[in-house]
Amino acid sequence: MLKAIIVDDEILAINLLEATLHDNSAVTIIGKFLNPLEAIANIPTLKPDILFLDIDMAELNGIEFASKIADFPFLMDIVFVTAYEHYAIEAFNVQAVDYILKPIEKERLMKTIKRISLRRKQFHEKADAHHIDEDARIIEGFQFHVHSGRVYIGNKALALSTKEFQIFFFLAQRPGQIFPPSVLYKLIWAEESIGHTQALKVHISNLRKKLESVDGHKAKIMTVRGSGYQFLFEP
Repeated sequence: MLKAIIVDDEILAINLLEATLHDNSAVTIIGKFLNPLEAIANIPTLKPDILFLDIDMAELNGIEFASKIADFPFLMDIVFVTAYEHYAIEAFNVQAVDYILKPIEKERLMKTIKRISLRRKQFHEKADAHHIDEDARIIEGFQFHVHSGRVYIGNKALALSTKEFQIFFFLAQRPGQIFPPSVLYKLIWAEESIGHTQALKVHISNLRKKLESVDGHKAKIMTVRGSGYQFLFEP
């Protein structure tokens, strides 16, 4: 069962999210906080698997909150739950696994939880079997070693540049989502593309070639015409 905490400065929002999660046997709420500073103080003790986090809070906004807990030494997935769509790029910059708009759609929330549950199960199975470092993230068989910037599939290491690793890790956590080139560029480079995304195209081209060299694994970066890039794990 996944342990979750909710941080939102509106009690009604907390109660609504808790009610939406009530029938999901995969999640148990272990903490609810109206004050984000109090939440930060309690997270090291609670060690939640999932953090449901609002963005627009008076004491500390959600983006700042996520930055303050980025180095906590345990695996915690951040899901932003907010009424404001325009924070999405900043949210993904602080490694959020998802960004859900209020009012919350139950089906949308359940898909997020299912994806997190599967990813964490894969991580723990691989970690137990191969004694993988704590900083590793397992996604569909790929082992992302976050601090070293290395990726392994089985015992084979993929020789990736820093930007290739960042692009791969970011997209692999969000399969099926489409990101326009300018948005993806800003997320990875942390600056506006100003209409120039050639560097992104080169890195994606190189990354595609390296993924194609992985025998028996169908991980692809697709170009969706007129929309952007989409990462898929094909069966």
